[in-house]
Amino acid sequence: MKLVSEKILVVDDDYAFRKAVASLLESKGYRVIDSSGRLDLMRLMLREDPDLILLDLRMTEVDGEEIIETMRRKKMNIPVIVISGSLNQLYRRILKNRGVADFIMKPFQTNTLLAKVEKLFSTRAFK
Repeated sequence: MKLVSEKILVVDDDYAFRKAVASLLESKGYRVIDSSGRLDLMRLMLREDPDLILLDLRMTEVDGEEIIETMRRKKMNIPVIVISGSLNQLYRRILKNRGVADFIMKPFQTNTLLAKVEKLFSTRAFK
């Protein structure tokens, strides 16, 4: 296992999904924090300063699109990979124009997630 310093925030209201994704990423050496998307999410992002956010769009307490918009308004330049079961081409284009880095359709293969995360980190200059 390689040593990785990147910190990833996983935001999804499905506890089992969050924990499975966190376990996968941690097994590859990433530091992972997770959130159900509750209203204190912005404070968590400011405190933890993640290098990447994996974000579900449809959650019970908060909407992923609202999170993306709030991040852009507050000039939070954290890359976002949207993980969702509802991503048509038009929706992807709209979200891409709002700054979303990439997309993963649920359900997905673990190697797809890892490849997209690794690609993003390999092409981005970090703090």
